[in-house]
Order: sequence, then structure tokens, then C-alpha cells
Amino acid sequence: MNNCVYLIGCRAVGKSSIGLELAKRIGYDFLDTDTLIVAKKKSSVATIVKEEGWQGFRKLENEVLSELRFRQHCVVATGGGAILHRKIWQELKKLGQVVWLTAELAILCDRLRMDRNSESLRPSLTGKDICQELAEVLVKRNPLYRELADIVVDTGLLTVAEAVHCIEKQIRES
Repeated sequence: MNNCVYLIGCRAVGKSSIGLELAKRIGYDFLDTDTLIVAKKKSSVATIVKEEGWQGFRKLENEVLSELRFRQHCVVATGGGAILHRKIWQELKKLGQVVWLTAELAILCDRLRMDRNSESLRPSLTGKDICQELAEVLVKRNPLYRELADIVVDTGLLTVAEAVHCIEKQIRES
């Protein structure tokens, strides 16, 4: 098993829930970059974005990703836009495997609509309807996710346990 496992993908693909369960299964620490940012700033993501804009949030995100270079034996759930920090990913890829969690747009929209905390936890990037925004973001980010990924898992129709099993199997085979 590699040193760390980095989960990438857009919001609502299950990075946090799958990452937590995967970490338990393989005996690694679980880290969530958004949680680390909130702890570092002592403020919610929504407040950070409101006060500092997405540029300020991305700066903090880059700092947190950079600090991950010194962590070992961890599963890391990254924010949906973490892949925008391309330079740091060159280093992180050397330290572990990158798993792209993906799902169909309709499934992601359903998940976001059912999540009452979605707006407070995941502020809008554009101010548009969440599904319209997500579709536009995915057009830009999917090529970046694809380029970075060592493993791809479609979580759309999988339970957390099934997704974890699939990831674990592919990590062991690589």
C-alpha cells in the first residue's frame, strides 16, 4: 500500500464519507482539506469565501495541500477545486495514489438537493443554480481530474462500503 491516498472529485461524490471509511479499513489517518482549512482559519468555508473571496480560500487550500507533503499513512479528502493547484500535485503524486471519485451529473444534483447543509458547507462558485454551476465546473475540471488520477471510481450507484472495497482492490493491484 502506498504512503497516502488522495481523493479528488467534485462536490457530492462522497470523498469525505468514503475517505473516512477507507482510512478505517486500511488503518490510516483521515484528513479532509476543508476541515483543515476551517481549523487553520478558525472560520467556516462560507465565511472565508465571503470575507476573502475564492482567491483567499484557494490560497489557504494551497497552504494546506503543501503541508500534506509531510504526512504519512493518511487518506485525504480534498476539496473539489484542489486540483487547480497543479504544482503541488506533482509532489503529492510521488507520495501516494490519487483516486478520482466521479458520478453522473444527475446523481450529484440529487445528492446536493437532498443535503440541507450543502449551501452553508459548499458556497456557490458562480451564484448560479447548483446543477448549472456543477455542469459548467465539471466541463473545466474533469480533464484535470482525469490527468491527475491513478485510479477512477464511479460512486454514483455504489454504497460507501462498495466504493471503499473497489478503491482498496485497485490500490492493492497497482
